[in-house]
Amino acid sequence: MKRDLLFIKAKAFRPIQGIDGEILNLEEADLTNVSTKDGVYIIASPKTKFIYPKGESKIIYIGKANAIRRRLKEHQQHLRSAINDLNDEWWRFDRYNYMKYHGAQVYYYLCKGRQESKNLESRLIGMFYDKFGSMPVGNGARSFECYVKENRI
Repeated sequence: MKRDLLFIKAKAFRPIQGIDGEILNLEEADLTNVSTKDGVYIIASPKTKFIYPKGESKIIYIGKANAIRRRLKEHQQHLRSAINDLNDEWWRFDRYNYMKYHGAQVYYYLCKGRQESKNLESRLIGMFYDKFGSMPVGNGARSFECYVKENRI
């Protein structure tokens, strides 16, 4: 699965071997041992590759958190609600339906030193965009706007 993180450029971020945590199944995970520090996370499907303009990837969503454990618990709660929604009324929360039907595995990185989660998230989304020609299926555009402004010539 770490192969799906190869879009991360080591010089611009840090090597994929540097993940601080991995959650195999977000729906069922006990998150009490997850750090409360700031960080970024990548939610991927353990079984489905999504088609993007320049290739395929299992990545569903890239996000940031001021407290990683709290944010992942929120995602977990929303995912469980989407799973229990028999009428598919969660249509307005696309990312949770992707997780519901395709599974949700999480990789997370904690901020180090002066790193800010918003900047890390922006860079991750930008690197994903550079590789696949699109943002992950579950992301909006705000973080990518930061990446574009940061990297303008």
